[in-house]
Amino acid sequence: MSEFKRYGLAASLATLLALGLAGCGGSKEASQSPKVVYSSVVSFGDSLSDPGAYKVGPIAGLGGGLFTVNGIAGDVGADPTPSYTWAQLVSAAAIGKVSCAARVGFGVPATPVPGCTNYAQGGSRITDPAGTGKDKGALTEPVVLQVNNYLGTTSNGLFTGNELVTVQGGANELFFQATVLEAAAKAEGVKVGASTYATNLVASLAAGATNPTTAAQAIGLAMATEQARAGSTPETITQAAIVAAAGQPGNAAVAGLAVYGPKVAAATSAAATAGAAAGARYAATTGAGIAVTGLTTAAAELSAIVKNMVTKGAKRIVVTNLPDVSQTPYALGTITVTAGVADNSTQQLILAMTKAFNDKLKADLAGVAGVLFVDVFTEYQKQIANPAQYGLSNVKDTACDLRLPANKLATEGKADGSSLVCKPSNLIAGDTSRYLFADDVHPTPYGHKLLAQLVNKELILAGWL
Repeated sequence: MSEFKRYGLAASLATLLALGLAGCGGSKEASQSPKVVYSSVVSFGDSLSDPGAYKVGPIAGLGGGLFTVNGIAGDVGADPTPSYTWAQLVSAAAIGKVSCAARVGFGVPATPVPGCTNYAQGGSRITDPAGTGKDKGALTEPVVLQVNNYLGTTSNGLFTGNELVTVQGGANELFFQATVLEAAAKAEGVKVGASTYATNLVASLAAGATNPTTAAQAIGLAMATEQARAGSTPETITQAAIVAAAGQPGNAAVAGLAVYGPKVAAATSAAATAGAAAGARYAATTGAGIAVTGLTTAAAELSAIVKNMVTKGAKRIVVTNLPDVSQTPYALGTITVTAGVADNSTQQLILAMTKAFNDKLKADLAGVAGVLFVDVFTEYQKQIANPAQYGLSNVKDTACDLRLPANKLATEGKADGSSLVCKPSNLIAGDTSRYLFADDVHPTPYGHKLLAQLVNKELILAGWL
């Protein structure tokens, strides 16, 4: 059995669609021969396209390597076909065989794999080599380097023009910006909280003194002096304030726990409230603007890489945008409910970041010859809105049981687990074969097939398949 037939869902769909289109186009279109013959399918991107760059060493030993459910086809029933990513399935449709990882390694230097042309790696960013998991040993070679690595294998440092090229990326830019925003918002909250605490504590401790104004000045100076001392802590700063307050005329009683205890507690509570509000305010305003701008910049970087590929001889490049990340379990998990009121502000920010990336990428690549832009974002929204239409049984939960230690690979650096080492034995109970998500952001094998079908359809409509 040929690989084309064996790995046939995406390939078969391409053939069926081609036949269907031919029926509408006259005798010339009735030919089943592909309009374009490709020498290879070359892929660049991150974990969504990664065909197993980390399927080595201990990860391979655990049965992992793909960021999906490893080792199953995702179909109902017993199907021995291994899991594949969408890029591999598109390769099967275009040249009759799935693509393989061009460079592999986790915790060791990258090792080239002769004959393989899929350069995507989990955690990779667009231009920054410090991708997600880099500090844990992942290669995370950025897209710009992936392209250079491929060109380094050609005879003249150029594309031959006979490749079908697939490009995707941007999700790790979003995760990076979200992490930076979270840290910045927390820092803003700590800063405002500390200021609020000091202001409230000073005023409260000085209130019983003969001269509250003079007492407040002395207490404030004591706190500032202690804060400037190497090795000071919030506790020692508070103690310095109490000692200074008790030393003020008429205020000796404040040295007693029964007096200063409630004052410290009240100042702590006020600080927590003010800090939380400041952090949220920063995240919704200044921080959100920085994050959205960061995604726009990332899209400009990716479009520049694609345009450069065109100048380097690439003639057919498929570029996919980001799916609707705001509808993933990752984003749904950011929604909080307080007193019956849902706060989805973080989810909405994720949506804004996603749209900023997609809008910029689409605008930059509009009209660029040899580039086929595929709208994955809209397709994901359709899948989530009408799952049954796509044969999906669940579009909110994860098929992999991320609580299991077996899904928490220490070297990957994810406390909540991921699908990198997920396999049938690590799934939640029940039939997950038609789930959309393997983990909090990555598709199941079935989800990958749906994505491959979308890309293959667009290839056919463009006359590229």
